[in-house]
Amino acid sequence: MGSVFQHPLSSSNIGNLIHMVRRHGVEWPFLPRFAGVALLSLVRQPVIWYESLRFGKRIGEQEIKADPLFIIGHWRSGTTHLQNILSKDEQFAGVTLGQAAMPLDFLTLGGLLNGPMAKSLPQKRLMDNVAVAADCPWEEELALACTSPLSFYHVSFFPRGVGQVFRNAILFDGNKEQLIERWKADYSAFLKKVQWTQPGKRFLLKNPANSARINILLEMFPGARFIHIHRNPYKVFASTLHLYLKAQEEWGFNRISRSDLVEHILETYPLLMHAYFDQRKALGKNQLVEVAFQELQTAPMETLQDIYIQLGLEGFEEAAPAFNDYLLSVGDYQKNKLELSEEDQEVVAQRWRGVFDELGYEI
Repeated sequence: MGSVFQHPLSSSNIGNLIHMVRRHGVEWPFLPRFAGVALLSLVRQPVIWYESLRFGKRIGEQEIKADPLFIIGHWRSGTTHLQNILSKDEQFAGVTLGQAAMPLDFLTLGGLLNGPMAKSLPQKRLMDNVAVAADCPWEEELALACTSPLSFYHVSFFPRGVGQVFRNAILFDGNKEQLIERWKADYSAFLKKVQWTQPGKRFLLKNPANSARINILLEMFPGARFIHIHRNPYKVFASTLHLYLKAQEEWGFNRISRSDLVEHILETYPLLMHAYFDQRKALGKNQLVEVAFQELQTAPMETLQDIYIQLGLEGFEEAAPAFNDYLLSVGDYQKNKLELSEEDQEVVAQRWRGVFDELGYEI
């Protein structure tokens, strides 16, 4: 039952959970997992209603401080490492794992994650060795998995629907305007709630899915600034496949084959990246900086200073000691060693050639 208590959708609005299951289905071997998650979700509904009644009006009136700073880039490209560093700058507000994992009741039950429920949290992330805690920075896409049908996190729970989830939640295909308006409403509602707990601070938000949502984010926040971090596509492919396989094993309510996951990644990586390449044209001076993960690893402090300079951000000198302390604390971090077969390398090089060229990586 440990995996059930740790399952992200155990915090879901029960209506949203049922909607996603009706859309994507649950396979027989995973019915016990779904039953446990649904039961936990159902038990929490009274707390969710209570929290909404108690705080809903004040949160609805909360304004999001202008000009958030968004970290974007394809999954497994270094977005988390960059977020963990920049979050040490105290001028920024941010989303924590506790808030993202309990988006509907963290004001009421969130304290339990630092007390009685602390042991229920995993010690590290599912796909790598990055340590986690209730107050560590996290991406808001996880919160949307519990509150909205438009979250890319749903691919981890309903892998059989990976294509539809990507098209709806990332590209907003289908009834585009309706999907966009729904996503904006759900996204704003969660950010307002988090902002209410950290009034007056500018958001630092990390979300790979936002790489293809720049135009929408600019409609919401015209002065928003973006840091795009990229990594060698071969590394991205191997690490993304590892993520999908681990998430399917730990959290899935249905399954697809490794070959289908490979095809999904091969197809959608260029879609996300080219959406970013196209939409970055809308960003004005001092609104975008592009960073290579390798640069962040080999020259972190210089890279961070360049980010502040290019985006016109103040506060680097004040935050530099905290950045340095964090970097020293993770100096012995061991990355997963994932190897690609020659066949996979050839396919990635062929299918992703345009992205290799655009980002300046050798094939």
